[in-house]
This record gives sequence, C-alpha cells and structure tokens, in this order.
Amino acid sequence: MAKQSTPSTFYWAAAFIVAVVALNSTLTIDRSAPVAGMPLDLTGEHAYFRPSGDDVSGFKGAAATYHRSPCPALNTLANHGFLPRDGKALTPEILSQALVEVYNIDPSMAGLLVDGLPAQFTLADLGEHHYLEHDASLIHDDSYKGRDPSQVNSTLANDLLSRGDNNQHITRMSLAVHRRKREEDSAANTPDFAEGFTAQRALVSYSETAVLLLCMGDYATATISVDHARCFLVDERIPEDFTKSKTPITMFWSVWVLAEIKALALLSYLWA
Repeated sequence: MAKQSTPSTFYWAAAFIVAVVALNSTLTIDRSAPVAGMPLDLTGEHAYFRPSGDDVSGFKGAAATYHRSPCPALNTLANHGFLPRDGKALTPEILSQALVEVYNIDPSMAGLLVDGLPAQFTLADLGEHHYLEHDASLIHDDSYKGRDPSQVNSTLANDLLSRGDNNQHITRMSLAVHRRKREEDSAANTPDFAEGFTAQRALVSYSETAVLLLCMGDYATATISVDHARCFLVDERIPEDFTKSKTPITMFWSVWVLAEIKALALLSYLWA
C-alpha cells in the first residue's frame, strides 16, 4: 500500500506554499536580465586531477594521501587546486577565499558558511556523520551502510541526472522531487533516520540543492545543465565552459531558492 501523508503534512504544505507564493507576489527580484559570466583559468596550477583508489579517503582520521568530503563542491575545489590538493591543513579563511574566488559566493555568506569550523581541519573531517555529512544525500549512501562518505553512488547520481527537463536542465522541480524521494527511501530503510534527520540537517540538505543551481549552474534561471551537473557531482570537475556568476551569490537568494525547492517538494506529495 502506498505511503499516506498525514493531514498535517498537507496543512503544512499548503501553508508553506501559500507563504512562498505570497512573498513572490510582493517582492520584486529582478533576475531576468542575463549577465556575462566570469570564466576561470583551469590550466597550470588549476588543472584537473582527481585522486582515486587507496590514495583517497573520506573517513575522518584516514591515513590516505588525499582526503575528500561528502560535498562535491569542495572536492571539486581541491581537484583543481583552489584548495590544497591533498584536502588537508585547511582553515576557515582558506575555504572562504576559495568559495568566493570560484563560485562567487558573497563574502559575508562565505563567512557564515565557514563559521564554527575548527581552526584547522581536513576535508575528511567533514565526513563525520551528522557534521557536514547527513543521510538522504542527493548522491551519497546513508551512513549506516558504512561506505566511504566521499564516494558517489552512481545509481543515485544517474537517477538525479535523469530528471532533466526537455532542455536537459536540472530545475528546482527536478531537485524537489529527487529530495523527496531520497527522504522517503531513508525513512523506510535507514535506522533512526527520523531521530537523526533534524530540522537543521534538513535545512543543510536543501541548502545543497540551492548551491548546485546557483553556484554551479545558471544564476539567472537557477538551473544547471545535466552535463554540468554530471561534471560537478560525479567527476568533481569544473566544466571547461563553466563561467561563475557575475553577481555574487547572497544568503537571501540562496534561502529564497531553498524555500522554493522545499515548497515544491511538499507540493509533490499531492500527486505522488
């Protein structure tokens, strides 16, 4: 029997959607005019190299030469040398600078993103369960399976990439449906998921969808091509034709896109 949503689910979904629609009708956010992107030099010291095999690990404290995280955006920075290529000896300042340089995240937002990180850390430190890593990830296995948190699950990745629209772009709706299905799968199969997937971790998970669309995709439309999504998420590589947004990515717009995706995810229960 198909899983039935409780009445409260529909009430909250309706309230959330009404709020987003109401705000959308009262706030003016002029993002329709295209702006010229800003290309990156991906040669020389920023040429792509991705470690593999036993040389790389996403487990905290691993003795591997290279450390990587559950976040493809950060691993991509390390694979191109915008972060230390071994993923070690990182500081909040180093990470903040790379986020601004490559993804054009507003400095104030970058500061908030790194706030609370240790004075020095490795990318693998972020793979500790319920730190940066969380269950119901877009493309990574849940922690109880015991797999390397930095390794991409190709089945999950292909499922996400298959959700491109007729123009082969991943949209807010694409991510909303994928997020909902990931949460449903984890709720059904992952022990203690309901207790561990707190509101804060849900917020982190939806923030990641906004990052994918705004920082790695097209700022004006909040979409990303399937090809670029594959480069960033699966290969952890900056596409050769990638141009970062000319407009800095602000916290306000990130939260706005996050809220839209969450509203669409709630709405999708109505026709699931």
